Amino acid sequence: MRDAGPLTTGPLAGWRVLEVGESVAVSFCTRLLADLGAEVVMVEPPSGHVLRAAEPRTAAGVSARFVYLSAGKRSVIRPVGEGILELAAAADLLVTDLAPARLDPLAARIPDTAVVSVRPFGATGPSSGHQAHHLTLFHASGEGSTLPSGLGWQRFPDRAPIQLGSELGYFDAGWNAAIAALAACWDASRRPAARTAAGGRARERVSAQRVDVSVQESLLTLNRTRLNRFLNDGILVGRERSRYPVGGMQRCQDGWIQAVGLRDEHWDRLLATPQGAEFRAAGFDTAQARAADVAGLQKALTAWCEARPKHEAARLLAAVGAPAGIFAEPTDLLEDEQLAHRDFFRDVGVDDGDGGHLRIPGAPYRFSASALPVRPAPRLGSSTGFEPRESRQPRQPRESRGSHLPAQSNRPGEGRLLDGVRVLDFTWAAAGPYATLLLGFLGAEIIKVESTRRPDLARYGFLARYDTLEASPIFNELNLNKRSLRLDLTQPDALALARRLAGEVDVVVDNFRPGVMARLGLGADVLLDLNPRLVVASSSANGSTGPLATGAGLASIFSATGGLSVQSGYPDGPPTDVGDPVDYRSGAALAVGILAALLDRDRTGRGQHLDLSSREVVIASAPDAVLAHVAGVPWRQRRGNGHHTMTPHGVHPCHPTAGEDGWLALAVGDEAQWSALCAVLGRDDWPTALSTPAARRAAADEIDEAIRAWTHPRTAAEAAASLQAAGVPAEPVMTFADLATDPHLAAREAFVEVDHPVLGRQWVLRPPWHFSAGGRGGTGGGEVRPGPVLGADTETILARYTDREVAQ
Repeated sequence: MRDAGPLTTGPLAGWRVLEVGESVAVSFCTRLLADLGAEVVMVEPPSGHVLRAAEPRTAAGVSARFVYLSAGKRSVIRPVGEGILELAAAADLLVTDLAPARLDPLAARIPDTAVVSVRPFGATGPSSGHQAHHLTLFHASGEGSTLPSGLGWQRFPDRAPIQLGSELGYFDAGWNAAIAALAACWDASRRPAARTAAGGRARERVSAQRVDVSVQESLLTLNRTRLNRFLNDGILVGRERSRYPVGGMQRCQDGWIQAVGLRDEHWDRLLATPQGAEFRAAGFDTAQARAADVAGLQKALTAWCEARPKHEAARLLAAVGAPAGIFAEPTDLLEDEQLAHRDFFRDVGVDDGDGGHLRIPGAPYRFSASALPVRPAPRLGSSTGFEPRESRQPRQPRESRGSHLPAQSNRPGEGRLLDGVRVLDFTWAAAGPYATLLLGFLGAEIIKVESTRRPDLARYGFLARYDTLEASPIFNELNLNKRSLRLDLTQPDALALARRLAGEVDVVVDNFRPGVMARLGLGADVLLDLNPRLVVASSSANGSTGPLATGAGLASIFSATGGLSVQSGYPDGPPTDVGDPVDYRSGAALAVGILAALLDRDRTGRGQHLDLSSREVVIASAPDAVLAHVAGVPWRQRRGNGHHTMTPHGVHPCHPTAGEDGWLALAVGDEAQWSALCAVLGRDDWPTALSTPAARRAAADEIDEAIRAWTHPRTAAEAAASLQAAGVPAEPVMTFADLATDPHLAAREAFVEVDHPVLGRQWVLRPPWHFSAGGRGGTGGGEVRPGPVLGADTETILARYTDREVAQ
């Protein structure tokens, strides 16, 4: 197997990235950048990166996870410190998990290299030095306190909360770090090219960005609407029964399906088919009959699904327009016609001495003008560094384009990050608005197009229902720093104005079902003809091409069809219904794609269409089950809080606090942590008697019993503090109430109060990064503005136009 060859494709062609770290979050972040065409060099010790030994591994000992995370990179063997200084200085971007004490001296010597630091709890704050593993981080971030919901919790209400499978949180942090990295690259490309101004006067040196990314906050931001419910409504979202009176998770002959949002028109169409005879026979042939016996209808649907294979049940429901999909197993994904149509999986060579290959997930987006490279993971030490280039000249600052739009920056002052980028935002609900929320946090001007005829669903709420269009704290949370343009797109004059605006902005983005924008006359081909430099970004459940392109775009469905749900749950229980945070995971990937396309336009002068599949985002972010299958490794998909190699690794009951159950997440990853735990438990014999991971796995029940005996009389906070002081990774399972008053998040200024014109004072979550220039989220030293009242900015936006009556 050869090392990664020369790069000629991808929107990030020409960018140099140095990876220095051991974590999955860092490795996945740089894998995303390599997928997009960046030249990524990973630094390894002579023994190899720790992920080269990660499970699952093939019979030849090749780590499928390493192959997946390192595809497209180069490998150099260097000692961290002086040994990497030359490489770091030659890079445009350094992505690392080095502790501040090691990173800060290095960063000081590379002022022209942007640095993204990814740490468990960030680089600052009371918890910044905590020992951590995925289990403890996930449960310290809120989402764990809501899992499992639905059938899993109904069957096992007394069991511990669980994490999501495939160590998803590390991949979430990788996406978030990639957004920060690309924003830092964009910022670098706009810095002055020369060190002296015209006339020979010295120009003040402008250093590249230093970005602090917290894994905990990367997870918390995906649960910002749930946190918002506590901050502003006083309602604590936790584990709950199925939210669907009819539908939800349904057992089939050979697995499970998810069916949600079943409406009367769906039932009428189904009853008009031969397969709907059972419902007619049961007396559910009218809307009135169905409404009169909801429990009976659910029982009839359960029996109907149990009598059919999962693919047939999902296909029949989807055929009548009902949002439905299977809970996909690895074989379902690898044989899926939609994924095959989009060439999602890729074959890459592996270093097994036999010329072997592995089939791994690819990138979840397609670019109309940029082919994405497909290259293998590197052999250890197979490179000496970056490819030579003529000179490392600073990038020329981009020329600002003329515009008829009012030049109102989201933030005064430095003009860093995305200041000056204009986004025409047609998105609604969750995934799309979250992507533009992130771009707005980075300083872009977001012009949200909406109307009273078809208002954004978030204006009425997801987790709650609000009476008016301005009463939703959830809408406010997802639309901070945006401006609202009221346009009724059913009117020809409004459509003409939308096209005129598209000719002036940098980005147009939507998350409608494929075909909607084209039917409005706003398809990518039309918009790119109007503005060849435009980035047109579209997000949908399955992507805009293929036999299932028009499938339903609900988070609980593509988390099932993407294979995350079957990897999450108790080992003896059903898959887990994963809800709205998956929408925001898709939105983060959309932001990555948009930033990459902007950087490509900056280099080439051309715009293009970006087509993202939310389902593919899920597969790319939760790859372990697929990787194990292609590696030929037996793999237990649902482990609850367990781990395939680490023991102890679980969540244990603690003394209740304020009447609420307390739970402690604890994970031991090495011998030092094991010895420290044994000392805390008073078991001085165990470091010798149970000195190997295999011995500890064999004694797992005995170890867990001892831990439970120790945690039971202590609160989760007390137990975590004692264990962290001893060097053992442990955190309370934090609810959103706990997080709202967490001293560490307070020290990192995670929350800010905004003054909404209708809602009044509202607490919201800040962006999930710290930039050295541009503030907490790049918006003028941390400025965060409330979400807009519908149409509030229409007159301002149309001030330079003569046809203002369109807005009436």
